[in-house]
Order: sequence, then C-alpha cells, then structure tokens
Amino acid sequence: MRSLVIALALATSLAMPAWAQSVSFGNKLINVGDTVGTLQHVAGKPDRIVPIQNKYGATIAERFEYYLSGKSVLITITEGKITDIREVF
Repeated sequence: MRSLVIALALATSLAMPAWAQSVSFGNKLINVGDTVGTLQHVAGKPDRIVPIQNKYGATIAERFEYYLSGKSVLITITEGKITDIREVF
C-alpha cells in the first residue's frame, strides 16, 4: 500500500508544471516583476496570448505562451508586469 501511494505521488508530480521565479531565453533571464516590454525585448513576440478572465468575464491578466524546444513557457502578465512564470515539459 505504501509503495502505491509513493508511486502515485511521483506520477502526479511529474505531470505538473514547474513554477519558477525566472526563466532563461538564450543567455538572457526574465524574472517575476519584469515589465512586459522587457519580456518582449528579450523573448520576442509570444507564440500565443491568452486573456485571463474573472468569473464575470472581465479580463484581469494575459498569459503569454512561448513554445521552446521540448517545453512551453507560460508567463502571466498583470498590469504590465510579470506575475507568474510556469514551465511545462
């Protein structure tokens, strides 16, 4: 039973995205708190921009998605600044 619980926990953790405070694009680093202008200067135009809405349908943030070799980098922008970085492998 114990080994089943450990195996399930391991499988679940492998399927989850990694939260980060920074991400590198080539030899440059983007951090939580940087502006959207800095992000676009370093990383370029995102592959996709997804609006994030509250339960009333108002847009409260945007998610910039970059598809890099072998992973996706999802960067949440709120009020012109990076508030969250996730890497999905």
